[in-house]
Amino acid sequence: TIAPPTNLQHQSPLLSLPGEIKNIIYSYTLSDPERPFVDVIPGVSREADADESLPNVGVQLLQTCRRAYHEINPRVLFTHNYFRFTSLSSTKKFFEALEHEQRPLVRDVEIDVRKLSSNDYSSVAHEWVQFLAEKMGAWVGAARALRDDAWKLKCLRLNFTAWPVIPVRRADMWELLGAFLWSFKRKGLELERVVVIGASRGAGMAKRDPWSPAHFVGGDDVGTKYIIPQMWKAVCPAEDPQKVIRWERKDGRLYLEVVSIRYLKSHVDETWTGPCSNKTRTDPWPENGS
Repeated sequence: TIAPPTNLQHQSPLLSLPGEIKNIIYSYTLSDPERPFVDVIPGVSREADADESLPNVGVQLLQTCRRAYHEINPRVLFTHNYFRFTSLSSTKKFFEALEHEQRPLVRDVEIDVRKLSSNDYSSVAHEWVQFLAEKMGAWVGAARALRDDAWKLKCLRLNFTAWPVIPVRRADMWELLGAFLWSFKRKGLELERVVVIGASRGAGMAKRDPWSPAHFVGGDDVGTKYIIPQMWKAVCPAEDPQKVIRWERKDGRLYLEVVSIRYLKSHVDETWTGPCSNKTRTDPWPENGS
């Protein structure tokens, strides 16, 4: 526990500002909507992987003095950032390290399946392979844990960009994606946004429908199940028509989402004016649209 300040630092230009202005500065300083915290555990330091960009979040501000520490509302760190997990164990450790009252502050979570490409099957990668072989296992359990630990969750991201290097059958990957979505629609989470992220490069992929399984598992020969209805049902309430399907291609990735219009305008794209449309049913969908 950090003791309250005895020196109020009146000489500080920042700390001398009016409270409402300081709160705006603190909010901007402690949030990065573009880059996630990856496998972070509160109170435990870790080094970023070589291909990982750390969030541009000024947590050092909390260490400048005791007055700043006590003035800054720590909920900003949880409500204004998103958290990526690449294993079941990292998901559990993160929420176990939080205080109970901090857990509902987590609003945006991404599950990344990239560790399925690991050759170390004695680790989490083995749990993945076992799950895909037996159609039961750890990661749908992780989804259930998220429902229980982050009951105020608003945005769920499922990252399947590593499909080109994951050594499992495409049909099993597609089954796993469906299992995630099924798990989240079965309990009373009020998700406002569900995003599925795939790898999509080249003119050939750009011509495919944005909801094609090819973007997420590498091929269309994975059965007749479609993810859009499952995504639609996962965004609560399921019967609410005020939702939209959106997609964006960026840096070799395809982002496909179902999002409530209220959340879209308040948290994602305040300039959004309405969905696009095809002139005829045979026209290809635009590379980016809704």
